[in-house]
Amino acid sequence: MPVMKTCPKCRKKYEYGKKCPCVNKHRKKALVIKGKDDDFYTKKPWRDLRELTIERDGGYCQRCLHKYGIINSANLEVHHIKARSKYPELQYEISNIVTVCKTCNLQLGTNGVDWDRNNEIKIDIEPCL
Repeated sequence: MPVMKTCPKCRKKYEYGKKCPCVNKHRKKALVIKGKDDDFYTKKPWRDLRELTIERDGGYCQRCLHKYGIINSANLEVHHIKARSKYPELQYEISNIVTVCKTCNLQLGTNGVDWDRNNEIKIDIEPCL
């Protein structure tokens, strides 16, 4: 008997390791909601900049690190410090982008940052034996 999983969108059960049949329906709906800006996040310049930003920031959520002292490398996204809607000329400016986790990105919304980005934090990681 195959292991079943429940789709968080439609709440129907489907076989683990496969995609829910409604996945395309949800994807199309998301594209309509996002509208014309959606293609910004799929273009190569943005994907490259995102990768560079995460690498520059050490692969950690900068808000978790600076505000809470937590090293978090899960579900990383990048956040425009000055919103793209108000400052479109800064959308590809790496100095206007910072690495954050999904939770922090949702909490920040279209606001800037709520921590001191100039406060340098050193991370000393000892290897586990």
